[in-house]
Amino acid sequence: MRAIQSPLDRQARLSPAPQFRFHTVVHLLSGDSLGQICETPVAFEERVAFGPRTMPNEVANPAKWLADQLSRIASATHGQPASQRPILVSAPIAALAHSNTAVACDAAIRRTSLCQQEVCLEFADAAFAGGAADYVGRLGLLRRHGFRVAIDMRRSWQTPLSDSLRLLIDTIRVDARALETNPDLMDLVEAADASGILIVAENAHWRDGEYLARVGVHAATHPRADA
Repeated sequence: MRAIQSPLDRQARLSPAPQFRFHTVVHLLSGDSLGQICETPVAFEERVAFGPRTMPNEVANPAKWLADQLSRIASATHGQPASQRPILVSAPIAALAHSNTAVACDAAIRRTSLCQQEVCLEFADAAFAGGAADYVGRLGLLRRHGFRVAIDMRRSWQTPLSDSLRLLIDTIRVDARALETNPDLMDLVEAADASGILIVAENAHWRDGEYLARVGVHAATHPRADA
């Protein structure tokens, strides 16, 4: 008689299992958990491109790679409380341009204990350097499948926040140290906050919570305490 395998059995078969790190996103004033960020040991762009350790073709596909990452992350976070959702997951730039990313990720999540709304796919600012029609359409497809979407603006912030893009973005990550010295970033943060986008800062201090809230930054990862 054929054994029935659960979705978690499939997750366990994915190997090798990377050692993920998870960082809680907290509200800078209340300290409440607003989700978490998943840090992966190796990015898709850092994979071996040639030689005996080259990835097989199906894993070199950015859509397939990201879908497998989501399956592993679902396994690693199984049983966590709802306060640790959504999980922000870094996605390859190439995955945004791939036509099968939304379908592959949706199929992967359906085989796990997570739901699509518990996953926030984060793309680097550079992913939006092309035509607006191209990336707005791709992001819209991810949203229609239920996924949240984030932009990583910790190193650059050139993406224009058009009206259509603001409706699709859930979260933006920034470096708190860059705010005061970059008025363009400050303007972007204020506009994003007014549109209901959650701004998550790195390198923020607890003592600056009220100031950051006034400029539109309400959340942070591992904020620093005063010595």
